[in-house]
Amino acid sequence: MRTFDGQSSTTYSKTRPMYPAELYYWLSQQASPSSTVWDCACGTGQASVDLAVYFDRVEASDISESQVAAATPHRNVNYQVFPAEKTTYPDNHFDVVCVAHALHWFDLEAFWVELRRVLKPNGIFVCWGYNWLEIGEAEDKAITECVLPHLAPYWPPQSRLLWNQYDEVTFPFEPITVPKFELSCHWSVSQTLDFIRTWSASQLHIQEHGDDFLQAASPIIREAWSKPNQKKDIHLPFFVRAGRVA
Repeated sequence: MRTFDGQSSTTYSKTRPMYPAELYYWLSQQASPSSTVWDCACGTGQASVDLAVYFDRVEASDISESQVAAATPHRNVNYQVFPAEKTTYPDNHFDVVCVAHALHWFDLEAFWVELRRVLKPNGIFVCWGYNWLEIGEAEDKAITECVLPHLAPYWPPQSRLLWNQYDEVTFPFEPITVPKFELSCHWSVSQTLDFIRTWSASQLHIQEHGDDFLQAASPIIREAWSKPNQKKDIHLPFFVRAGRVA
């Protein structure tokens, strides 16, 4: 499981994209507003507060104390610290369980056992994530050539599950058909560089060798940015997997 210190939690909270509003609306059509929802591996509450717009009670948990400490407060969200695989929630407690961009970090065998314990019969499980970022030909080329070669040895093996949109994961539920959702951001070049800094491979590289590779890549990416002083629309390929657990 990936963990965070206080500084990286703050950076993560500021730089990660907000998930599509249409996703939460769609989910609200699958369960009643009175449903109890678990935002598992909630991080800094990015999805938790949006879920609380549609659902009366959201339980949010994360293994990282610093992430929870930096989480956005909301009157309908109760934050707690513990691993996804072992919680203190009662049996048959949740109508909906969500995992946002984090399932690949779990001990899946143990998590499925916990999921079955806490989810009500016929309850809904939903997970989602995104891959890379698409800006423009010149910008993408600069990142591919100046950043990715440095990070290649540092990607955790779990990242492959995310890159393959969890196609290699065996889910213990009956699939639900999910509409296509688009995830995009309107970012400056500085915001984009901050986002790259939060990647798991970037953090591991920085821990071992510092951020010289990002310092060197920054002027090249800035030069490739077609309008250096303006924000650009950035697309992040987005996917959702959902089902009802028998």
